[in-house]
Amino acid sequence: MNEKLFNEIQVLLEEQPLLKMLENEKEYILEGIYKYTLEFNGCIAQGNRKVRFIVLKNFPINVPKFYVFDYPNDMEHIYTDGSVCLATIGEMIYFLNKNASLIAFIDKFVNSFIFTLDWFEKYKTYPFGDRNHGYKGLLDYYLNDLNLTVDQYKEMVFMIYDNKYRGHSQCFCGSKKKLRNCHGNYILPIIQNENYKNMFLNEAYMILTEDGKNVNK
Repeated sequence: MNEKLFNEIQVLLEEQPLLKMLENEKEYILEGIYKYTLEFNGCIAQGNRKVRFIVLKNFPINVPKFYVFDYPNDMEHIYTDGSVCLATIGEMIYFLNKNASLIAFIDKFVNSFIFTLDWFEKYKTYPFGDRNHGYKGLLDYYLNDLNLTVDQYKEMVFMIYDNKYRGHSQCFCGSKKKLRNCHGNYILPIIQNENYKNMFLNEAYMILTEDGKNVNK
């Protein structure tokens, strides 16, 4: 049993008594009312949301899924089944590799999204700036946060797909640093974890085919 994960869930349930836990062989399902008081730049978001967390017991090998209900129809980043696009797969993998904590993950991604949702309901804008929805928003992370060009992102994808990571080689971004001292910090956790690799490549497929529109091109 993953004792750290189990203990963190117990802490979460103590802090959120309106959440209930269901458990099966593979996962924990936390569902109910999530109460929050969140602050950003002096602005307070306070309320409660009906939510669901699905956390596989092999966390952090798999990224948790988060669902929210009763949201505005024009709120992007929420899929038709209620699951939320919290961030890119690459961003969440990089975070979990550095900090394998469910509570930290919720604070970083879930609470940020809830603050955004609360703000959007009131003002119809996004407090942290908005990435595009769909493949453009996913690609934005790699272009802006990782400072890659589209061609460099493609090179990174095929390096991961072909298992061609070589830490001593020069990084594809043009920094003239060795890969291990540059973007290798992002690539290595993905290559070393088959689940992460599959999730990353599935996301890359959506990006490179523009949400599946260019499959036959």
